Amino acid sequence: MMLFLSEPVRHRRRLAAAIRETRIALSQALFAAVRHEACASWTIPQEFEELKEWGRGQLLTAVDLLTAWFETGDRLYEELFAGWVHTRMAADLSEEGVPADYKPGKAVELAKPSWIAILKSRVSAEAIQSLDANLDRIVAFLSKPALKKTRILFIGDCIQFEIMTALLGPCAQAQIGIKPTIINERVQPVLRNRIRTFSPDAFDLVFFSPFSHRYLPDYETLLKPKARLWSASKIAGQVDAMLQEVCSTVDTLARQFPCPIYVHNSAGTIQSFGRVSGIAKNRLSRRNRGLARETINQGISRFLKDPGRESRVQLLGEDLLRTKKNEFGLGRVYLDSNALHLTRLGVELGRSLYFQAVYASAFLATKKVVVCDLDNTLWDGVIGEGVVTHYMERQAVLKGLRHRGVLLSINSKNDPKNVHWSGAALQPEDFVAPRINWDSKVSNMAAIRDELNLKLKDFVFIDDRPDELERMQNAFPEILTLNATHPRTWNFLSQWQNSLPSVQEEDRTKLYHERVKREDFLNGLSQTTAPQEDETEALAKLQLSVKIEEVSRPGLKRAAELINRTNQFNLCGSRTTVRELEDGLGADHWVITAAASDKFGNMGVVGVMRVDRKPDRLEIPIFVLSCRVFGFGIEYALLNAVKRLAPGHHQIVGHYQETQSNQPCRQLYPASGLNWECGRWVGTVGELPPDPAWLAVENKINAKLSVLGAASAR
Repeated sequence: MMLFLSEPVRHRRRLAAAIRETRIALSQALFAAVRHEACASWTIPQEFEELKEWGRGQLLTAVDLLTAWFETGDRLYEELFAGWVHTRMAADLSEEGVPADYKPGKAVELAKPSWIAILKSRVSAEAIQSLDANLDRIVAFLSKPALKKTRILFIGDCIQFEIMTALLGPCAQAQIGIKPTIINERVQPVLRNRIRTFSPDAFDLVFFSPFSHRYLPDYETLLKPKARLWSASKIAGQVDAMLQEVCSTVDTLARQFPCPIYVHNSAGTIQSFGRVSGIAKNRLSRRNRGLARETINQGISRFLKDPGRESRVQLLGEDLLRTKKNEFGLGRVYLDSNALHLTRLGVELGRSLYFQAVYASAFLATKKVVVCDLDNTLWDGVIGEGVVTHYMERQAVLKGLRHRGVLLSINSKNDPKNVHWSGAALQPEDFVAPRINWDSKVSNMAAIRDELNLKLKDFVFIDDRPDELERMQNAFPEILTLNATHPRTWNFLSQWQNSLPSVQEEDRTKLYHERVKREDFLNGLSQTTAPQEDETEALAKLQLSVKIEEVSRPGLKRAAELINRTNQFNLCGSRTTVRELEDGLGADHWVITAAASDKFGNMGVVGVMRVDRKPDRLEIPIFVLSCRVFGFGIEYALLNAVKRLAPGHHQIVGHYQETQSNQPCRQLYPASGLNWECGRWVGTVGELPPDPAWLAVENKINAKLSVLGAASAR
């Protein structure tokens, strides 16, 4: 058969055969490279002969992936080899785990000369040249610096090894570093106790695959030959019991971790190690798998639709792959090597659904604005030249983001008279600060940034033209640029949309349009009054009202969100969690909010203050105000709320830490009569100035004076 192959393919196949024949020697050379001081700072000395069988298996799996790569020429195996070396292999080579400074690219670089020396007598010079060039590409691939680092908890059986290995390739291309933690505990109560041992901020993402392959013991029982005689009701009872345990574990995850959590449904596929035996296993278990899959998927879907879990805990649609791929093919093991049993299911999950979730978390989770081109981005064609066809799916994704709190804007080279939205899912009112003109898109983006008063790092820019994307990236490296013609762009955005809460406490687009009306109103007044006239009259005409109230537990999520996304009027650059605000609420501290409205609309919660209760004073470690109410004096009304919390002679201490962004709030405490003493602002409650005259303030805080007095007495 080799006679009918091209010369490069023959060299590649012979190289694969030589690698297979020398896999032990190659694995020893790889071990020596990984243990080299230039690769990692190992603290426990170890020789290859001391390595346990499991650790040797990790090295041999790397060599087997290398073999498959050259045998098939499939670049997928190249990525899988890189993924194994990067993420999985080194973890089991020593009791100390993977050193923090482990360099996978250096491991391959150091192993290469030894590998070439082992193989050069067995294959042609051309084959060695091919090996050398391909390994150099892997070294460059593995050595790319990570722009983002993501800590991920993987819970499940061996499919998670497959997924992690497949995930690394796309992540490395996107310059995302992964720090994995794996739990494969199958007994759910034990698993829940293990979950509780982690700190709440330990991970950025959690993936839980309870029904993949045969992770749960009760699910494995369903797949055994004797179970095919079970009645449908017995199967349903077994599945219901499994679901109760799994749902309890999901609730434990949700209580423990504030990060996004992804839970698989079931594709109902099984690992098949041989074609004949695999077909037999599939046929014997098909009925039970089908019944179980239907009940599992319906149950998981209902469970996750609970408003308390929606967006925080998301469904990872494993079953979606079954509807697109051959069921038997998904479960068939096409590379069986020691600890790694590669199935199409694991590889497809890693390269698609998992990568989309990781990318959205790494690059999109903190974004606030999506700026879009129009022609060949939101519709097919050039609107100035005739009829266009709307990309309804793309527009639906953007519409979904807009409803979940993300601002949309336009940056398009077009004649604004030609642009219309007939038949489109999006409409003009869905956008803020649009720029439709013939100016450069870079200058337009700067104008959008200034109008919205946001940072460049808050923006995503989508365009169909690589040259426009490159110009934007060169001008503003902080902006994330995405190509509209790549399907994965819209997969990323869709994943981001699904990760956001479906119910927003405020419509940010509507708030922006109201702000524009408010500014136009004030600008109109300023043009009709003398420049030296007091601003009180103009502000009074806005009919500003402020409601000050103490937050109970249900309102803490909104308070934490405002604290964490506020930079300019944030006196200490504070960041917090709902749990931090909740612990000691009402006993050790209060969380006070200010909600504002005016003649143009309700602005919602615009200020948050945390007040810590001390025996002889009040301390304010957190104080933030939304930029949309700058200049209205609402911060003074919020600060005045402490008068309901302590008697006038009590000391008040305001914390302040200068940041690069918080210049707008530097005068709050000195303007309120506090003095700078020993690194903090100090004053007395009774000496705070009154509320601004133009504000109608409704203070709903119940007086705490007697409570505080009792605490002082103790």
